[in-house]
Amino acid sequence: MAQSELKAHIPADDLGGEVTISDLVIAKLAGYAARRTYGVVGMHGSFIAGLTRLFRHQVAEGVEVDVHEGSASIALHVVMERGIKLAEVTSTLEQQVRFEVERLTGIHVAEVTVRVEDVRA
Repeated sequence: MAQSELKAHIPADDLGGEVTISDLVIAKLAGYAARRTYGVVGMHGSFIAGLTRLFRHQVAEGVEVDVHEGSASIALHVVMERGIKLAEVTSTLEQQVRFEVERLTGIHVAEVTVRVEDVRA
């Protein structure tokens, strides 16, 4: 995942300031929600992301986040269970990730894209 310097800002009127959530946190939340979705057996990171993870221990494997103007676009690279209806599971996955990220952060999720990288038993 290419880590950008963009941050999502949430107004916190009662605090007299704002809360800033890193795109890395959004990626971790999205990855956690994805892994909990029925039919997803894992996340699939790129070779470069794997190398980065070895050195930084911070990359949310298989998730890319782009934060722009208070909205997040999330791309998921997943490994699905063999024998399931991919169209149904990817639809559920998109909804689940959008719901969890918006519920936990208050940030609008503009789009969730799913790329099925592999299927396994």
